[in-house]
Amino acid sequence: MTDAMDEILRVWPERFRFRRLVTALHDEENPQEVDAVDAVLSGLANDDDEQSVFLSLLETGDFGMADHLLEESPATRRIRTLRRRLLKNRRSEALQDMQRKASELAQQANDAGFPVPAGLERSLLAEMCRRSLPEARRHLGGIGENLLLAVEAGRQELYARVPQERRETPWNDRLDSLVQAGFLRAAARMIEQGAEDEGPEAVPPLPYWAWADTTPAQVLDWHLDPSRRWPNTFRAWLDIDDTAKALIRAFSGLPTGGHDIAAEFVQALDGFLHPEPQWNGKLDPVGGEFLTVLPSVFASPQLRRFRPQGSVDLFVGGSGTRHPEELPGLRPFVAVGPDMVRRTGRGRVAVLDLRSLLQLVNLRTGRTAALLRILGPQWPLSAFVGETPEQLDEYLGAGEATRWTMLRWIVDLTGLGGATVADAVAYEAGPDPELLQLFLRALARSQEHVRAGSRPWLADWRHDREFAASVERAVLRPLEPVPVARIAFWGALAAAASSGPEAGGPEGEVTVSAVLSAVRRIAAEARPDGQDGASEGLPNVPGAPGLPDVPDLPDEEELRGGLAQLARLRLTADASTERVRFIPCGVLLVLGAAAGERLVDTLAEWRARPEESGSGAERTRRAWEWNLRRHALSPDYEDVTALLEENGDIDPADPRWLRLTEQTDDLLAGAPQIDGETDLAPLLRALGAKWESAHPDWTMTIRTPPAAVARVSARAAQVLLYELLANAADALDGSGTGTVSVSVEPQGEDDWLVDVLDSGPGIGFPEGREHLVFRDRKSTRGEGRGRGLFRARQIALRVEGDLTLHARADSHPVLKGAHFRLVLPMA
Repeated sequence: MTDAMDEILRVWPERFRFRRLVTALHDEENPQEVDAVDAVLSGLANDDDEQSVFLSLLETGDFGMADHLLEESPATRRIRTLRRRLLKNRRSEALQDMQRKASELAQQANDAGFPVPAGLERSLLAEMCRRSLPEARRHLGGIGENLLLAVEAGRQELYARVPQERRETPWNDRLDSLVQAGFLRAAARMIEQGAEDEGPEAVPPLPYWAWADTTPAQVLDWHLDPSRRWPNTFRAWLDIDDTAKALIRAFSGLPTGGHDIAAEFVQALDGFLHPEPQWNGKLDPVGGEFLTVLPSVFASPQLRRFRPQGSVDLFVGGSGTRHPEELPGLRPFVAVGPDMVRRTGRGRVAVLDLRSLLQLVNLRTGRTAALLRILGPQWPLSAFVGETPEQLDEYLGAGEATRWTMLRWIVDLTGLGGATVADAVAYEAGPDPELLQLFLRALARSQEHVRAGSRPWLADWRHDREFAASVERAVLRPLEPVPVARIAFWGALAAAASSGPEAGGPEGEVTVSAVLSAVRRIAAEARPDGQDGASEGLPNVPGAPGLPDVPDLPDEEELRGGLAQLARLRLTADASTERVRFIPCGVLLVLGAAAGERLVDTLAEWRARPEESGSGAERTRRAWEWNLRRHALSPDYEDVTALLEENGDIDPADPRWLRLTEQTDDLLAGAPQIDGETDLAPLLRALGAKWESAHPDWTMTIRTPPAAVARVSARAAQVLLYELLANAADALDGSGTGTVSVSVEPQGEDDWLVDVLDSGPGIGFPEGREHLVFRDRKSTRGEGRGRGLFRARQIALRVEGDLTLHARADSHPVLKGAHFRLVLPMA
């Protein structure tokens, strides 16, 4: 192509219809020769047009060229806006994939005891994804290959350090499992200190079943008849200990049936699983079959989290029983019998079939965990992920290392995958147990419908619209009743995305000024004035010269308050009126890609909200007046109340406010002011009015006798009632309308009963664990909560009263939320 032809083609308006041509002309980093005539004719033959070229560039990840086409092509404003959105979304998807891969590589390096490889920085990946997805893939592929080489060298070095006397022992089996899984650091610790890893990677996998055309019954015969000729592939399976041989013999006797045969099998299974006998020898008849308890299956400290008692129910069936009946009253249990077969799907009974048992007997170590690997994929997922997010949070425990280990166990025992899947789930969901539970359940559902050759569901979850919507709802649920907090959330995500390359996402701190700028910019771009989607000349801060303020936005004070509300989220490491710091995770990356659109929708909701009575300052004052009542027993309560009267607001950083909150946390500080006498009726009516003023969207009904004098001081009674009403307000978060009912009734001649019910969702703690609602700093609503009800119960007990959870939910036909009962002695 001549220089003259090149110059002509570079300004030819139709050049964008032909991908090979436009790429050759404008790819300065990779200059290439192209036959212009052939490129044009090929494009015409394929019926290409500008839109198809643009979409093909997005498909292959050639984002730099897509940018060029977007800026230079003679498309209409509307088409350019649509293409810009498509490009932004595709870049965000690409960065999500690369971030996930980078997270996996970083975790693999950490497991191997290597430093995190250079080149995994988000800013670098974002810049690569801005230009070219293939470039980013090649970059991470090179890092992965180097890491594999380093891990393999580390494997060989570790194997060379294993003492000869340990090479044919169960200890070596555990070591080999760790080494093969890439957990070289834990393996090195085993060699140096004898310490064993607590994760599932130390448990050897079940051996591969090498006989596709052989039934398990035939393999059982090979074990039982030493005189017959075995296949060479079977000889390695004969190297089993005496407990394994006894278990095989006991299983072979099950067709005979009867109590003694069943007892012999359970005893053999117990002896195989435990070095010392654990089984108590008790068999209960169920028809012609038997039920017992197999002890210490959940024996290790990690697995005991799932079942603190450690045992599982075991059903021993006879001949002809292919699957046991669902036995009522039992937690998920295990069944075994000579003719039993595993069902597809999950249910309350897991079958230990013959094939699984024959694989199990080949293990010399990790036998109870391996048994749970057989049972777990057959049980309901809730056996390991809990019924509620709070229960999953308990399973995971405290501390990043412990939570990572427990997540690996959950993924392993449920049959969802190994450490790589656990890492991917942890990266997507972050530390939020509700999101973790959502992802684990969706992953289990996706595995039931997986198609050969399809991409892993975790890599494509953002395209599962129903699931993505449930993720967004879960993230925003703590902010649902506060539109300005959701504006701050979407504004912060939008600011984080625009702080770096276009493909960016949340990382590090976002300041309040950046949030203000993002909210104003996006609001101005959405104005129905015919402007293009570009933002040239828009102001970055309120009052900036050049354009008037965008109307109907929250003011700076309101946005600062909304930003501080982001501390409610499990995906924020820190939030205040000045800044928010997000925890990097895939969910926020996906939500960040849609932050601008969501912000526009939330601003529209803000504008359409019913007008509240009073100015923003008056609303703030009402909220302070209500929330100050929590501190009524603190020595500095009157001083801070006077401060509010004087200024109409309180600075959260004011030393007097900080000292007051410290006094409130100290239960002894208010002890001298607890004793006294108070008429609950007028106090409750006054508090109810303050509550409705602070929460104008909800209503409260109060029923009391004309007088209800209790043996408690007015300050203490105020704190007690405040905590119950504030707890009810928390329960109504997320509801557009809500009702709270308070009633005071005498109980005999000694006590007053104060019942508080709400129309919220009820208490999230699982049945049997309702007492946790009164434990200090234990809450279903996130970290740092759970102080109020604990304090209230301590105060009630101190005056010889009590505070109980009368019902978790559904104790009233309309008020279906929680029902708390406060008992106070009569004066």
